[in-house]
Amino acid sequence: MPYAITDKGWRSIGDGWDLAENETYVDELPEWLLTVAEQQRNEATTIITLNSLMDEAGKVIQPLQDDYDINDISDENLFKLKAWKRYRSALSKTPEREGWPATPDWPAQPEV
Repeated sequence: MPYAITDKGWRSIGDGWDLAENETYVDELPEWLLTVAEQQRNEATTIITLNSLMDEAGKVIQPLQDDYDINDISDENLFKLKAWKRYRSALSKTPEREGWPATPDWPAQPEV
């Protein structure tokens, strides 16, 4: 099956199909392009994981933040709120740390 490739991806094409600007015709996908695609898939998976962890933290934080905002929070829940906010802050900085996105350094979730 023939392909039209660029430096970032590919598409299957049929006989007589026109190539878009910057595309090259090949009969087989080159190994380097398959490696790029695998890296893109891994990065997308890591970003999905990060977003899921951030959402989970937000769901814990929001009701605690509401209690704090109306001055109706216990000392125990204030401690929990701060721990989860520290965790969410550390999560947000994960892409800045070494290893991203191949081997992210995920912070530990609070045990409170």
